[in-house]
Amino acid sequence: MTPYFIILVLVVFLAFISENTKDKSKKISNYYKVLIFIALTLFAGFRSISVGSDTNMYANRFERQYLSFMELMTQHTRIEIGYRFLEYIASLFSHQYVAILLVTASVVLFFQLKGIYKLSENRAISIFVFITFGIYTYVFNGARQALAAGVFVYAIVFLVQGKFKKYVFWILIASFFHKSVIFGIPLYFLFRTKFSTKLFFFLIMATVVVIAFFNVFMGYMTLFSEQYAKYQDIEATGGAYLTLAFTLLSLFFVLIRPKILTRFKKTYDVYLNMFLFGTMVYVIVYFSGAYIEMTRLALYYILTAMFIWPIIFKSLQQKEIALVFVFFIVVHIFFFYIFIGEMASLNPYIVNPQILNLI
Repeated sequence: MTPYFIILVLVVFLAFISENTKDKSKKISNYYKVLIFIALTLFAGFRSISVGSDTNMYANRFERQYLSFMELMTQHTRIEIGYRFLEYIASLFSHQYVAILLVTASVVLFFQLKGIYKLSENRAISIFVFITFGIYTYVFNGARQALAAGVFVYAIVFLVQGKFKKYVFWILIASFFHKSVIFGIPLYFLFRTKFSTKLFFFLIMATVVVIAFFNVFMGYMTLFSEQYAKYQDIEATGGAYLTLAFTLLSLFFVLIRPKILTRFKKTYDVYLNMFLFGTMVYVIVYFSGAYIEMTRLALYYILTAMFIWPIIFKSLQQKEIALVFVFFIVVHIFFFYIFIGEMASLNPYIVNPQILNLI
């Protein structure tokens, strides 16, 4: 578990320096941004096949196939064409699985960090949440969805700006890596709605209705992807603690909204609505007894926590910041500790033996 905390401290420290030098020297600030990208990419790319619940599947798939570009692009598989294209690019460098892990991590982090630098009111805080909230380590598990979520983070830039066509364009790009991101297109109008008590209760009622008619809802989901049909037959449930955590955090974000400065409120509402929707997914999956893996759909929306927290700290008065900051640090470090230690087969972190042999 120690390596995860080392990378957390290192990257947040670099982000803090970058944040505090951006007004003095853009060149120096960009230098630290590059270091952050390299550190996070290498940490994800140099991991062993045993680190991450899905790493073994992606690594074995990559090392066992020697296909031409056209063969890979026309392959009959549920693996999206965008990921297959990255497999081809990685194969140009090596057929050892370190190649696909590095290529995947670099693309994911390029878009995620680009989104953070464009949207965040404080990049150091956003990157701290990005790591401790499990957003970064998602690439250790669901590689394809992590790629889609990475591009989706960049799409949020246009969601905030109200540029629907560009938002849709980047979501369509993201769908080349994982089709589930398409759900974000019709949600554009919900996300840009001003938050209100009426909207809050509408989301609660919508959650209750979906739980009550879950099987009917899943029937429509299977029209979108056959994968959801398989989920209907799997009985692996769980996620109680995560559901509770996201619900409590959602309530906190709602209750603190009156303190948000007017100039941030419109943007805050976009992020808040997205986070509430992500929490809805967890609540629906848990109370309907559905397959726990369906909570992966929430990833696209709960990641807005890394933009919400900087706005909160920008809006609070000086005397209020200390208490909220302590709460923020304690909760996120505790979540990170549990997440790394108990979930997603992330611990222990082991370096890929292929890298050690090269050294």
